[in-house]
Amino acid sequence: MNELQKIWLDAYRGYLKAASATGEHCPSDYDNAHEHADAVLNSLAKAGEGAK
Repeated sequence: MNELQKIWLDAYRGYLKAASATGEHCPSDYDNAHEHADAVLNSLAKAGEGAK
C-alpha cells in the first residue's frame, strides 16, 4: 500500500469513527466517508500543485 492509499484509508476510517462512537453506521455514512477521503486527497494534491 502506498502512502496516498494509507492517507485515504486513514481519512475514511477516521470519518467513520467520528460518525458513530458505537460503530453502528447507516449506508450514507460509508458514502460520506468515501467522499471525505477523496476530498482529503484532492486537497493534498492541490496543496502540492501550489508548492511547485
